[in-house]
Amino acid sequence: MFQALRYSNFRWFWLNGAAQAMAQGMQFLTIGILVLDFTESSYKLGLVIFAYGLPNVIFSLLGGIIADRVDRIRLLITTRVAVSALILVLAFLNLADLLELWHIFAVAALLGFIQAINMPARMALVADLVQRKDMMNAVALHSMMNQSGQIIGPALAGGIIELAGMRTALFANAALYAVGIIFLAMIKNMPPRAEAPAATIRKDVQAGLRCVTSTPVLYTVIGLAFAFAFFGMSYRQVLPAFTEEVLSVGAGGTGLLWLGAGLGSLLGSFILAALGDFKRKSWLLVASLLFLCLFLTLFAWSRWYWSSWVIFFFVGTTSTGLFWPLVNTLVQLNVPSELRGRVLSILQLAPGIHFLSALPLAVAGDLISWPIALTGAAGITLLVALWLGLWRPLLRQFEG
Repeated sequence: MFQALRYSNFRWFWLNGAAQAMAQGMQFLTIGILVLDFTESSYKLGLVIFAYGLPNVIFSLLGGIIADRVDRIRLLITTRVAVSALILVLAFLNLADLLELWHIFAVAALLGFIQAINMPARMALVADLVQRKDMMNAVALHSMMNQSGQIIGPALAGGIIELAGMRTALFANAALYAVGIIFLAMIKNMPPRAEAPAATIRKDVQAGLRCVTSTPVLYTVIGLAFAFAFFGMSYRQVLPAFTEEVLSVGAGGTGLLWLGAGLGSLLGSFILAALGDFKRKSWLLVASLLFLCLFLTLFAWSRWYWSSWVIFFFVGTTSTGLFWPLVNTLVQLNVPSELRGRVLSILQLAPGIHFLSALPLAVAGDLISWPIALTGAAGITLLVALWLGLWRPLLRQFEG
């Protein structure tokens, strides 16, 4: 189950993943609560998340090009330093009672830009740290540690906000990003990479797109990821508004829900790590998406907090525990190494898109109702999963 950890560089990267995931989990919960405290508006929370997601989508392809051209470790360290600095800006503005809503919008947009540059390099780096035969195990272990961090991060943020206030939570968030930077700095003696040929940005983007469109398994899996992200993940960034209106809980209760989802994701990652390099990964990929739609619908209509907690546990298992690591693995195993950063940047458009879809979901939640809005999102995800995963024969017949 832990065979990829025999690579020392991957161990440091694995620990960095835990610190970063914990910090990111804290970041989204604290910013969400901060916006709701300022505005008491789900719509404005959706706008802030949109401000984060738009540069994430626009600059993701640029991030893939950069990931194929520069030292990925240095790039990751630089972006994490920038994120930590931006969270500190929010913390000091809050401490001085100078924080205004436009500050949150500006910081969210800058964080989205940095994430767009960071993520393709981060995902491409996994294949630089382990051998091909250990790829599935490495992705599962990385996902496992990510989910462990996201178990602790939102719950920790909720507890700190309740006990010590928002200012302390923001300073703790910046400190966690700094810890992750230390782990990245410990990665040494990376294998040499072939120097990227000189090309324009347009040609680099075209090369990545051509690789995806000419490889059926890539465009099918990425298509499922886009549907999952836009509809099946849209609830994530507006969860504080959902829990406040439907379940009548605050930051602490929302943090506990994320704890449940994180535990579920951890279970899914354990399952994948134990399975190793198994065949028919695509079958489990489709099944996880179908079950996600079921659990998300049940969550939308649950009114008792602890039943919602149990259902959200399985939402975490099927989504970030099973579906997303399987997508990542299938893409990495079917793309040439020299194009990995660019193809992964196309895949990373999907997480960026889910920040944009938070806005229409928040509007639908305000105008209609949260249960109907979430059920509609799950229903559209189900239709796409049935079309690409079952009706079309590619994934049913795929052996990898």
